[in-house]
Amino acid sequence: MGRTRNAVLSLLAVVLVWVLPIAAQDGSSGGAPTAVPASRQADNVAIITIKGPITAITELSVKRRIKNAEDSGANAMVFEIDSPGGAVGAVLAISGAIKASSIQNTVAWINPQAYSGGAIIGLACREIVTTNPASFGDALLILQTPFGIAPPTATERTKMLPPLLSDAVDSARRNGFDEYLAQAIGTDGIELWAVRDAQTGDWLFINEIEYSMLFDGEPPRSRPVLAGVPEGATREDSIAQMREEAEAEQAGRDSDEDSDEPTGEDDTGSDDADLPPAKPIEPVDPARAFRPATPELADLFAESGEVSPLAATTRPQLSESDRGRYVDPVYVCDGTAAVVLSHADFVRFGLSSATINNDAELQSFFGAKNMTRTNRSWSEHLVSFLTLTPVRGILIVVFLLGLFIEMTSPGMMLPGGVALGALVALLAPPALIGMAGWWEIAAIGIGICLILIELLVLPGFGVFGILGLVALFGGLVGTFIPDGSGGLFPDTRDAQTDALFGVTTVVLAVAASGVGVYFIAKHFGTIPFVGKLVLSEAGVVPTDEERVDPELAAAAPPVTTGPRVGAIGEATTPLRPSGSVEIDGDVVDAVADGAFIEAGVRVILLERRGFSWVVEPTGGQTDSESIDSSGEAEA
Repeated sequence: MGRTRNAVLSLLAVVLVWVLPIAAQDGSSGGAPTAVPASRQADNVAIITIKGPITAITELSVKRRIKNAEDSGANAMVFEIDSPGGAVGAVLAISGAIKASSIQNTVAWINPQAYSGGAIIGLACREIVTTNPASFGDALLILQTPFGIAPPTATERTKMLPPLLSDAVDSARRNGFDEYLAQAIGTDGIELWAVRDAQTGDWLFINEIEYSMLFDGEPPRSRPVLAGVPEGATREDSIAQMREEAEAEQAGRDSDEDSDEPTGEDDTGSDDADLPPAKPIEPVDPARAFRPATPELADLFAESGEVSPLAATTRPQLSESDRGRYVDPVYVCDGTAAVVLSHADFVRFGLSSATINNDAELQSFFGAKNMTRTNRSWSEHLVSFLTLTPVRGILIVVFLLGLFIEMTSPGMMLPGGVALGALVALLAPPALIGMAGWWEIAAIGIGICLILIELLVLPGFGVFGILGLVALFGGLVGTFIPDGSGGLFPDTRDAQTDALFGVTTVVLAVAASGVGVYFIAKHFGTIPFVGKLVLSEAGVVPTDEERVDPELAAAAPPVTTGPRVGAIGEATTPLRPSGSVEIDGDVVDAVADGAFIEAGVRVILLERRGFSWVVEPTGGQTDSESIDSSGEAEA
């Protein structure tokens, strides 16, 4: 009996030895997992996609979908990221929304790339999974201008970088990522090595000072795992330059602190006068303070006054006593570029929780029963399209052309409707995402009203016309600037860049519409379909039957009702270039051909354009004279 029992137990042991590894292998390849950690397991998973450039519209969309996931009872959220990055403000807002969500079971699925802002959002999630291949990192600050990409100035870097790095480090601490590596993703100038904890097997990223505490001799610097040397520079040159600048700045600060003598200089006149005032420094728990990976970042944070408390750090404070605990040093990056990690890097350093290539593997990763994928809505796609700078430029051209045609040919309705539709498409999307406030819309409305007064009530080109054009221009430019950024005179570089985009777009649109106005005014009656809307000289819209062959029209008797080409009249208002002319007791709309015409000057009708007559001064002819359409004078 005892032998039989022992034989059965031995057989079970053999089965377990062979079957369990096979089952585990099947689970890792996308089959049903053998076990899912309780902290990760979720029955209902919401997949929120983040594709393409990250903008204010992306921010609104992601926040909406997070709210929907919370309301629908999801107990896990996956942020599927395929993005080159985007606006810093939108990125930080999305990161904050993820960390503030009631659903804390969050996973970033890098499928296949998360650069710049996409990487910052990925760090905000509790776990990261990657496809194979995948790319992650390089959140180096850049500025997009109408003339291309530009690096930030020293002042801009001081103002913009600390909030970005603070968020990245806070995310790393919350979710167990290495905070030095998070800093190296957000900026250059950070040289790192990776060492493995001999007790736990976990990797820790360290700087040169910490390396000297753990190991003897010079740290290895050949063939960094994440090499990125800018063209025309060597690693040694870059590192040496950064250290020299840091030492020079520190020496200057030390000399200022040690000197008790007044310098005799007014601090308000220094080069740093444009810097924002430093925030009042309050005591911060050391465990929640920012720990810079390099002295340069310490100086940067001290200069910016960025002291917001972060999540408590779990990173060890290394010392000489840790010698022997960390082994296998690996040179990771030389600091000449922001860090970019591949799928292989994630696997090597244990940063990725799993390799996920499709939805089935993702569902197995959570042990989920239901998964719901949520993308941008059609309305969000439409708003995103309508807020593209080239599209907005085209809408401005359409609006100005429609407004011109409606004002010069009142009653047609169609051009006015097109102009109104273009204006709504121009203003509504920016208003939804906070790019257009009440003052921009009011300025555009006031500008249109002033132009109408100038054309219809007080014809001529005077004060109302000029003020109307200025208000219209300012309102259109203002729709490119985020609301609350200082109006037409923004005080931040981002808002100033937006204003530059706005001015450039509006100027180009006005120039294009000016060309369109010229051709429309010259060939208005011959434009297909539009020509059918133009009144004939008798004031009636001609029918298709009345549009006969030109030779037949020449043989037909001339129309004798109403003004005709060659008639003499008098300008009742200044024509600069549009106004009114009186012909035989009838007042008609007119446009001066060439130089402006003052009120009271006798004019001759040259041709009909739409609802207006083109006129020029008579040149001293008497009231009894008129000129027929052939150009010959008769009594």
